[in-house]
Amino acid sequence: DALSKALAFMIRIETEQTDTQLTFKVAGKLCGNSVEALAECWRLSGRDRSTQFVDLSDVISIDKAGWRLLRHMHRQGVEVSAKGLATQTILDELLDKGGCS
Repeated sequence: DALSKALAFMIRIETEQTDTQLTFKVAGKLCGNSVEALAECWRLSGRDRSTQFVDLSDVISIDKAGWRLLRHMHRQGVEVSAKGLATQTILDELLDKGGCS
């Protein structure tokens, strides 16, 4: 039904801003329409801040479009952080730090 489809792509994006940095705290699933929501928040923030961060500590899944956006943001200088085992694995994958083969 419509509600379960909407819940499948739920995301929360909070911003914390100081004089020198902007942090996007993302929670939920970074997939489907939520990827565009994060991209729009980032676009609207302007990119002239000295430091931008994306905190993925509360992200539970990321689809291919989400990975593409995060990689693009990282290449543009956005720093990505995560806490916890699952999100640290996401961060390692994003930054290509996988130590196991």
